[in-house]
Amino acid sequence: MKLRYRQCLGKRVRAALFQQMEEEGLLPFAMSAWEKPTLKDWLALTATNSGAAVLLRCEDEAGRILGCGLFTRRPYRVWHFDFTAFRAGFSVAAQQARGGFAWMFRHRDCTSVMGVCPAPNRHAWRLAEACGFRILARLPEACFYARKGNYVDGVLVLCTREDLNTVMQRKKEVIMGFGGGGTPSIPEPTPVPKQEVQKPVTEAATAARQNQRDKAAKAAGIGRSIYTSPLNRADGNTRKTLLGQ
Repeated sequence: MKLRYRQCLGKRVRAALFQQMEEEGLLPFAMSAWEKPTLKDWLALTATNSGAAVLLRCEDEAGRILGCGLFTRRPYRVWHFDFTAFRAGFSVAAQQARGGFAWMFRHRDCTSVMGVCPAPNRHAWRLAEACGFRILARLPEACFYARKGNYVDGVLVLCTREDLNTVMQRKKEVIMGFGGGGTPSIPEPTPVPKQEVQKPVTEAATAARQNQRDKAAKAAGIGRSIYTSPLNRADGNTRKTLLGQ
């Protein structure tokens, strides 16, 4: 599917996107940083007067709106993103997001794109994976999760231009979509191996261990039955080994 991206500048256009998210029941997931997001919050968040925010909408060839992405400028030429796929664009959600990120790298002074995925939200995780995002950190109770009605941990992720190019150049892309599966595990810090301390062996300890071995061998009768050479017996007429030599 060929996608087209348009920047949304007018208040009416921005309000229409908010209303569509609300009508489709997507608002709690699109604005997970707010417990009860309002139109006023959305309009303030998407205001583009200062050039610190870019609101893109994604359309198909017929002009149908499939999704939208909000990018907010951060220090070090990093842009924070929030992406929403509308129900008509669920099947091409990853394609929409990758195209939006590529648009930002082409049209804005952008070194990388970062976002926060609610830890239990498998849809957000699959989208991040399909776009080449890497995990940076876990943020305790950073996101309001509407399905549970409380705050849950968010996971900070980041994608550079190189990460995105790597994903888009794969011959067999793994497009996770919006159904089934679970969330990826968040790597734990690698434990530092305990340093092995080698204890010195004294001459007395060595002698004691050898004495114990000798006593055990004598008790088992090993010294009287096993001969590795005829030279171990004083009587030359009865020299034998286990092999009968």
